[in-house]
Amino acid sequence: MIITTQKTIKELSWEFYDHAFDLEQEWRKSSSRLNDKELLEIFPEAKEIIPEKISEWEEKRADFSDIAKEKLILIKHWISDGFSRWFWREWVKVNEGEELLKIDIHIVRLKRFLLIAEGKIPKGRLTEEEIQRALDVPIETLLNQPLRKAGKALVGLCPLHNEKHPSFYIYQETNSCWCYGCNRGGDVINLVRLLHGHSFKEAVKYLIGK
Repeated sequence: MIITTQKTIKELSWEFYDHAFDLEQEWRKSSSRLNDKELLEIFPEAKEIIPEKISEWEEKRADFSDIAKEKLILIKHWISDGFSRWFWREWVKVNEGEELLKIDIHIVRLKRFLLIAEGKIPKGRLTEEEIQRALDVPIETLLNQPLRKAGKALVGLCPLHNEKHPSFYIYQETNSCWCYGCNRGGDVINLVRLLHGHSFKEAVKYLIGK
């Protein structure tokens, strides 16, 4: 008996996406990096796929956010012990919080890819190399305070508002942050914008020392 398989367009797009993701990981580890424009020149078919992927990731973010909220509500109403309630809230912040930030960063990157593919990036903009250098600056180096380890995250007092109990989480794996007290954060560029009132361009120049 002969078994044949057929792949749908959606399956093929996921296959391409997985391959492109693997290439990006290799690119991030290499000393010689291709910028976003060069990657799109190598894979021009990505222009047709990116809008679909943005929608899929935005749906994923909405679903994941709802799950995190449901967990926090269950913890609030069903766990009476103070320490246990605190522990499980911190667990959700460290795990679900990190995943939400990963999704947000991924959506932003895909939207930048789409702008480049459509030729909508204005001349005189920052170079991809400058933006990447800024994104590589560890968030913890911007804070002049002790930080404690909490699972995969670092925790300290929020630099964006006054507080007595630390609620500012730094996720080193993605070099992103989020304050669960004032609900602000993001990548290192966005943190600098929030801290100093800079534009995106000013924040990048601040981080790379220009």
